[in-house]
Amino acid sequence: MGTINNAVRLLAKRPSILILTIITSTVLSVVEYLLMMLFYSITMFKTGSPFDDYVNIIQFVIDTVLVPQTAVKIIMALAVLVAAAALIFGLLLSGCFNILTNAVQGKEKKPGSEFLAGVKKYFLRMVSVNLWTLSAVILFVIYVIVASIPAAIFIDNALNGEVNIVAGVLLFVVTIIVLFFSFAFFRQYITFWYPSAIVNSKNHFKIAKKISDNDFWTLLSKYIVFDIILVLFDVIYVIANFSMANAQVISNVTSYVLLIVNIVFKTIFIAVIVCFVFSTFHKLSEKSRLEKANH
Repeated sequence: MGTINNAVRLLAKRPSILILTIITSTVLSVVEYLLMMLFYSITMFKTGSPFDDYVNIIQFVIDTVLVPQTAVKIIMALAVLVAAAALIFGLLLSGCFNILTNAVQGKEKKPGSEFLAGVKKYFLRMVSVNLWTLSAVILFVIYVIVASIPAAIFIDNALNGEVNIVAGVLLFVVTIIVLFFSFAFFRQYITFWYPSAIVNSKNHFKIAKKISDNDFWTLLSKYIVFDIILVLFDVIYVIANFSMANAQVISNVTSYVLLIVNIVFKTIFIAVIVCFVFSTFHKLSEKSRLEKANH
């Protein structure tokens, strides 16, 4: 409850922060909707278990990427998308994060635009962080896909009775645990990198990593709460879409209503978690500074 109250307090001080969250939530919700429809289309023609479908899709992607001409096109497209996203969000994040940081630090709003002041001061830094972040996200997604293939194959074989199902489940659980902690470290470093980059002109990733490591378990427990809320909402959202599609009662109006509900939820969720990240980073930075001063 304190996290939500803190977010409300910060947003009341600087309501313009919501502009970033609305843009981000809209983009994410539309992408999520398109992926969901693609997945639904695939399940209409599935011939095996979900794990078998997953392996087949990955195999198709790998076969496609192994074609040199296709690989070059994919790499070039990714490079363009990453560069464009880094520039666009560099503009938005530099201004909005400057506003948020001023609110977190309790600074009074000065005459002039805080957004433009942030763009002038942090634009290039945010573009650089975005480039590294987006590249790291792509590599992390590839790592997750590759790491999960053995477990998917093993589980599929176990369901078909070809191998011991206990061994299949064990491998699946181990894979989930490894991927979970990989994601936990990755997420905390990346999310703390942004407030660190605004506050510190040098070594901002190193500082973000140090602060995250010092309070890793406390932060992880709070992030898990966010995860549970997000997963529960997305599960209900996906079930609602799929159920209506299967019952053939879904219409354009219903789709748009569900999409708008998703955008509203994601806007609130992103606003709360961004305020949480910046407030927590500021609090832990002050704590670290005081500890150094006392020593």
